This record gives sequence, C-alpha cells and structure tokens, in this order.
Amino acid sequence: MASRGAMAKNGHVTEDEYRTVRTVYDAKVLAGTKHAHGLPDYSHTPNSIYIKENSDGSFREMRVYNEKGRLYLEIAYHGEVHLTGNRNHPILHYHTYDEALKHSAAKRMTKELYEKYKKYLEAYGL
Repeated sequence: MASRGAMAKNGHVTEDEYRTVRTVYDAKVLAGTKHAHGLPDYSHTPNSIYIKENSDGSFREMRVYNEKGRLYLEIAYHGEVHLTGNRNHPILHYHTYDEALKHSAAKRMTKELYEKYKKYLEAYGL
C-alpha cells in the first residue's frame, strides 16, 4: 500500500487513511488520519468528488474520480508560481491526470470547467 490511497499491486486500498468531515453537495470533505494529509489517488466510490480544506476551512483542492475510481481531475486554489510568478498568491487552477497518475502542469481555470463545478466552488466563495 502506497500513501495517499494509492493501490497496491493486489488492488487493495485501505479505508482508514481518511475520515469524512462533512459533505458539500455530493462531495466529501476529507481529512487525513495517521500520516495522510493530501487527497487519495483512488476512490472506493466510482464517479466521486473529494475536497480538501485548509486549516481555516477555506478551499484547498478538489479531486474528481472516474467510473473506475481513478483520479482524473484536480481543481485547486493555492499558489502556482509559474502561473502568477508568486507562490504565495493563490490562483484557481486545475491539473489533469493520466492513467499512470502523472499530472499535467497547472492550467488557469477555464470558464467551461468553472461552470461544471461551480456549485462546489461557490460554496467556498470562489
């Protein structure tokens, strides 16, 4: 078992690395237990959405999983130095993930993508 909910060779994913803090619509807001602090790379529930908050309850990132429970999209609000030139200036952006869980470079949020996930983002004032 690798960290962050990644699958082992036998396909097993532990369920005790995270706990659900609350829900925002149908998305689960997760908090790590033990040593897990990021969101998992896989979900036990197909087509699910998980959200991570900062310690003050503000939006940090949201991960979207496909019908196989694989991560394919991450929307985040934090510094991305190559988008803003400043790692301390938060910007709404996204990454896509391939089958090997390699993520793309950060891209500025598009209007279409924002509209698709608007309800979750607006719940946090974004």
